[in-house]
Amino acid sequence: MQVITHHEKEKWNEIVKSFSNWDVYYLCEYAESFMLHGDGTPYLFYFKDGSSRLCYVVLLNDIAEISAYKGHIKTGVYFDITTPYGYGGPIVEGEFKKRNQAKFLTELSQYCRENNIITQFLRFHPLFQNQVYMDSICEIFPIKDTITMDTISSDTIQKNLHSKNQNMIRKAKKVGVEIKQDNGERLDDFIRIYESTMDNNKASEYYYFSSDYYEFLRKEMSENVSFFYACKEEEIIGASIFLYNDQYMHYHLSGTQKEFREFASMNLLLYEAALWAEKKGIKQFHLGGGVSATDSLFKFKKQFNKNGYKHFYIGRNIFDEQVYNHLLQIRKMIDPKFNINNDKLIQYRKD
Repeated sequence: MQVITHHEKEKWNEIVKSFSNWDVYYLCEYAESFMLHGDGTPYLFYFKDGSSRLCYVVLLNDIAEISAYKGHIKTGVYFDITTPYGYGGPIVEGEFKKRNQAKFLTELSQYCRENNIITQFLRFHPLFQNQVYMDSICEIFPIKDTITMDTISSDTIQKNLHSKNQNMIRKAKKVGVEIKQDNGERLDDFIRIYESTMDNNKASEYYYFSSDYYEFLRKEMSENVSFFYACKEEEIIGASIFLYNDQYMHYHLSGTQKEFREFASMNLLLYEAALWAEKKGIKQFHLGGGVSATDSLFKFKKQFNKNGYKHFYIGRNIFDEQVYNHLLQIRKMIDPKFNINNDKLIQYRKD
């Protein structure tokens, strides 16, 4: 197993792009964007075993920096790793069988113990269903469904739309909504609309991003990010950021002006984005899921493909059970009301 740091960006991206099914979530720049957001230090794990190999991205965090632990444990003693926001887990080449998994787990566990990494939390990739390559490596849990659009042709896109959604798209066009695309030249408009939407949704602080984050996407990921805007009479009433490569596109961040929701601008925006992806030769446009398994956001997304359900899984490793339990006991000591048997996968991280 090799561990590549974000300071080795060229080597990192060369490894990622050597896999035929690489995705934008595995690029060094994507991981760095979330380091900028405060999510940890990026590393790429790369493992080869004969003709089989895999790689995936993690962010390293000092557990002492979790707000509940500040002042109660020393910094630089205990760490954990997690995949960046979005989707991850391994991209694999060759048959990654049980014996390959066993070898990787041995090396991964040794590395983590030597570096005081207590746990690993993985968000797997719904399009890849790559949890199957880790079933002997970590505990795996199903979470919910996500939705993907097949963008192999405009006819396929149209055919998979629910009839209600087709009507909403026609409505948006009829009332004069137009969709425009650029590379971030109207970034201030996007931020304004996105943050207004987060305010209306009473979103947590995590979902607000600094201007540096957006500028990083725009400049460092210019070949993999696109901005779309829904406009009515030249006023921007909705906006979205999409991430993409030559095979996959992902719905990243989005916002809509509340007073204009009746115009179905996001229905039209996502439809036009799918057509844009088809013209670029992209085969899958992943919309993601909802906040919960069956909320209104998920119901909205599933209107774009009647047959587009993809299961989403998460996974964990506990590399040091003794320290893991010790951390739970410290939380209990700090807050007697803390439930050490909570439903969080990494229980000491329960808010």
